[in-house]
Amino acid sequence: MGLTIHYSLKSTMKSADKARNLVERMRQVAMDLPFEEVGPLLDLSGDETNYNECRDDSIRWLLIQSRESLRCPWNKRVSIEVYPTRVIAFTVCVGPGCEPLNMGLVQFPSEIEWEYEPEDDQRFQHRPDGQVWHEFSERKFRKWVARNYSLPFDILPSDFYETRTIRTRLGGWRWGSFCKTQYASNPECGGVPNFLRCHISVVTLLERVGEQATVKVDVCDEGHYGPATYSDDWREAHAAGRKPTYVPHAATHSVPTLLKELGDYNAVIAAFSGAMKDACGTGFDSPIFRYANFESLEFNGSKSEELAPFLAAMTQLAKSAALES
Repeated sequence: MGLTIHYSLKSTMKSADKARNLVERMRQVAMDLPFEEVGPLLDLSGDETNYNECRDDSIRWLLIQSRESLRCPWNKRVSIEVYPTRVIAFTVCVGPGCEPLNMGLVQFPSEIEWEYEPEDDQRFQHRPDGQVWHEFSERKFRKWVARNYSLPFDILPSDFYETRTIRTRLGGWRWGSFCKTQYASNPECGGVPNFLRCHISVVTLLERVGEQATVKVDVCDEGHYGPATYSDDWREAHAAGRKPTYVPHAATHSVPTLLKELGDYNAVIAAFSGAMKDACGTGFDSPIFRYANFESLEFNGSKSEELAPFLAAMTQLAKSAALES
């Protein structure tokens, strides 16, 4: 967790050659900005696009970000990973402390095969009283069989196992990813100047890529420097017992606004991480611990009304753990 820029791309390009040319233009835009390094253009297909089969750690994170998740048609609580059939992309080393930025275009199969088993079908599941998980109900299954088929009562769920062809609805060339910039603000990485260079460069890259006629870029910048979707009235909504209303906001291109969001994030993450470490012990780690001003940030974050219930719960958990030991 931490201050992050989320983004997605969709292109009207039809051919792979044109898509490759477009990604190369994106890469040239990146090379004109003050990034630490811009990696080579990758063009992968077949098993090369499956991160589980990847033996090259330098591109594994790019491949992980290139996949999509598809919900199961017969159980909305279940999803499956869909790997692209073609990946044309590159990696940007933004700067010290900042996550790498992956950008490109991918194509997905129009259909995938999915094994159907009645035990996975949401229609035949129930949730035991007081439990959070769902389990298969043989009674529901047999009632369904009786309504729809003239079959013996002792029919087994395995008799309905089959391989189904599912449409992915992931057409065209696309990309969806994110880049966490918050920890570029670590004083050991260059502090605020380094963070501003990293964050503003990422937003600038996305905006310049969006100026291309053949690609649509959507950005959600948690730093509120670039475009973002968020609620202005979450406190009022919470007091009224309703969900906040999230609306799109145009880019502010305001450094003071960005720095305010950064300060809030650093303080909240410091308080959150400190509470987690108190409760979990030395096994918990966070990049925020390496900030020279961590204790000051933790103190400021402890005043957050959003974080107050969590901090209280973590404090109680830490006390309980101390008593048990």
